[in-house]
Amino acid sequence: MIVSVADLQKFTRVIEDDDRQKLYVDSATEIVENYLGYGLALAKYSSVLDGNGTREIRLRARPIRTVLRVAIDGAAATPGGFETSGEFLVRKNGVFPAGSGNVHAVYWAGFSPPGGVDLGGGILDGGNAGTEAFAVDLDGGGAAFSESAEALPETIKGTILRIAALLQTESDGNIGVTGKSFADSGSRTFINFTDFNKFLAPISRWKLIRI
Repeated sequence: MIVSVADLQKFTRVIEDDDRQKLYVDSATEIVENYLGYGLALAKYSSVLDGNGTREIRLRARPIRTVLRVAIDGAAATPGGFETSGEFLVRKNGVFPAGSGNVHAVYWAGFSPPGGVDLGGGILDGGNAGTEAFAVDLDGGGAAFSESAEALPETIKGTILRIAALLQTESDGNIGVTGKSFADSGSRTFINFTDFNKFLAPISRWKLIRI
């Protein structure tokens, strides 16, 4: 898990059934991933993309950690002939010729879980970013370049925890209801319809660029 139940318990100082709190964390993570447009956890992706006649082609996840293999029009290209910028794969010399599904890229992308991970490990599912799945060998042909280990930004983690905490307050039938006790005047109940947009706005810089 990119954010754990223990993180939520520490954040809210509320300890409930682990399965219930895991549901809040998983749901909040999914809300954030849908907003950003890609899965957060480090995963191995195999994507078929359309060449566009330019030096850049947009991959479907970020941050790009290691590019293992690139094939253009069915011919393997030297991975060292490419670099990454954000979610873009950049061809150093030449362009990606225009075509439908004529570029195949295999790469690792995502944020490292606590404690890090060995990119030479097993295959992870990259389906969260909308890629077409392929059977990928473990070594992938060797990494050509790699960004340094990148942990989940605290702003994104905080957003997941805030949304998970809100979902937790809606448990036990309390959907849309917030109650508060006042020492002087007793308790009051407010009707509240949750809109996560204001919580998601601070992480907009990590969204996939739409072109």
